[in-house]
Amino acid sequence: MKGRKLYKVLGVGLAIVLIAGLADLVEAKKGKYPSREIELMIPWEVGGATDTVFRTFLTVVPKYLGAPVIIVNRPGGGAVPGYTEAMKKRPDGYYCLAWITASLTKTHMSVVPYDDLTFDPVIMLVNTPCWILVHSDSPFKNINDLIAAARSKPGQVTLGNAGAGGGTHIIALALEKAAGVQFNHVPHKGGGPTVVSTVGGHIDACNLSPPEGVPQIAAGQLRCLAVFSKERMKEFPDIPTAREQGLDFVLGQWRGLAVPKGTPADRVKVLHDAFKATMDDPDFQELAKKGGITLEYKGTQDFRKHIADENEFFKKLIIENKLGTRYK
Repeated sequence: MKGRKLYKVLGVGLAIVLIAGLADLVEAKKGKYPSREIELMIPWEVGGATDTVFRTFLTVVPKYLGAPVIIVNRPGGGAVPGYTEAMKKRPDGYYCLAWITASLTKTHMSVVPYDDLTFDPVIMLVNTPCWILVHSDSPFKNINDLIAAARSKPGQVTLGNAGAGGGTHIIALALEKAAGVQFNHVPHKGGGPTVVSTVGGHIDACNLSPPEGVPQIAAGQLRCLAVFSKERMKEFPDIPTAREQGLDFVLGQWRGLAVPKGTPADRVKVLHDAFKATMDDPDFQELAKKGGITLEYKGTQDFRKHIADENEFFKKLIIENKLGTRYK
């Protein structure tokens, strides 16, 4: 009897594999891709910058892709659980993921099961400098006020970030080194929860990047002390840079799309072309402007090189500043 049950289980499993394979064969014969919805994994909470950027894109992308894209959030653990899950997905073009600055910094802050080459890049969409936000009632009126407080009370001024080991955390640590101060870093499960903590007065300030905090600034709930760009952002001309205030510090985050390693090149191109067409769409550009989304395009090969360059930059930054636990 046990043998018969085993054969039945094996038979069902084989049938599932055959059906899946047959579906792929039928699709291949039709020559149509995509023929069904595509899943986009974001390893952070709803409401953060990466989530907001992609949700804004997905209001227009289906028009050029010819199929819906469904976002699945897998927050927590510094994005490690989400990317670990992504490593197991089939490279068939029906699964993609957000790949951003924080994706790289985490690989050098601690030992994780993936690196800069684990996933195949598709397209870079956004490149945004970080900024320091405080509650509208905060006593800090500029970046120098915040630094002075941190210098007088080492380790007591709380500075929120979107996740331990992620991009905003690393940039905050780099800021700490550049200013010669020590903050009390408070990690969250993404930019959205970090904004909520700042609005609620639970932390003194936060280091994030647009579009995180844009609606709250517009509503008068938050203020920006400084943006870490070379020049003022055209989207926010009234916000001064850190450089203008005497602190020579410039760092930010980029965001793009990637797929599991081995995804067919023709399907990568379809995804790339749909997102690029969206970037060029006048209606979308207006949406991006209103949302504080700073667009910057890099095609598949240029994005691959950019990732390699950024990987070396952050590796060096982390090692030289003795950050994280991987190289200790």
